Amino acid sequence: MCQQINLQLIRNLEKLGLTENEAKAYAGLVSLKEATAREIHEVTNVPRAKIYEILDTLAKKGYLEVRQGSPTYFRAVDPKEVIEEIRDDFLNCSIDTLNQLNELSYELPKSSPVWYIQSDRVMKTRIREIMDGIREELIIYSTNPEFLQEFEPEIKKLEKICSVKLIVDKLDKFTSISLDFRETSKKFTSFMNKIAIDGVQYKEEFFMIADGKVSITVYRAGNRREGLIINLPIVAYLQKAIYERLIVPSCIIEDK
Repeated sequence: MCQQINLQLIRNLEKLGLTENEAKAYAGLVSLKEATAREIHEVTNVPRAKIYEILDTLAKKGYLEVRQGSPTYFRAVDPKEVIEEIRDDFLNCSIDTLNQLNELSYELPKSSPVWYIQSDRVMKTRIREIMDGIREELIIYSTNPEFLQEFEPEIKKLEKICSVKLIVDKLDKFTSISLDFRETSKKFTSFMNKIAIDGVQYKEEFFMIADGKVSITVYRAGNRREGLIINLPIVAYLQKAIYERLIVPSCIIEDK
């Protein structure tokens, strides 16, 4: 009889290089300790026509042991031993791949000054990289306290070495962050919340200008979070001018 196997366990095993059926067969055999191909099929619902081929593959990979006979029995190798071997192989492969990539040397055209990003992880990494290079001035406008709070340690360090100006849409949303903010007027906040282009609603979540040279904006386009990095001093200069002439005058509260 087929039993329910933890789907997250199967997905994790797939990430480690097993196919879905290999993951099911190995997990099922671990739960059974020792079993025939028929018993593994019945517990895991792996297709009977494929079960022997899959078990043979797992045996060659070193994930199970085989005791020939009539019927043939299979026994799972200790999961700790299997996972440690996968981990070691993965780390060695990763190191070799990194070394080979570092050895590549292509003559590429000059990097684009504008980058569009869709990954949260990449956005946050690039923001931290840009913050790490700031020496004179940091300007931030934010409407998302959870996103901004991730950079609180970096901002506090920058406060000690350069000018830091932090503006938010509503002060009461940012009370959990121990930084000094200024709040924009309701009129400006309302204006920023009504940006719609081609039927898509846009909402600014985070905007930063670094040393007046590089800017990064993180916004919602419908349900998607997107990011845009612009490494053009003239654009950053114009953005800063807009900040000074439009955002700053709209601030109605200084400091928390």
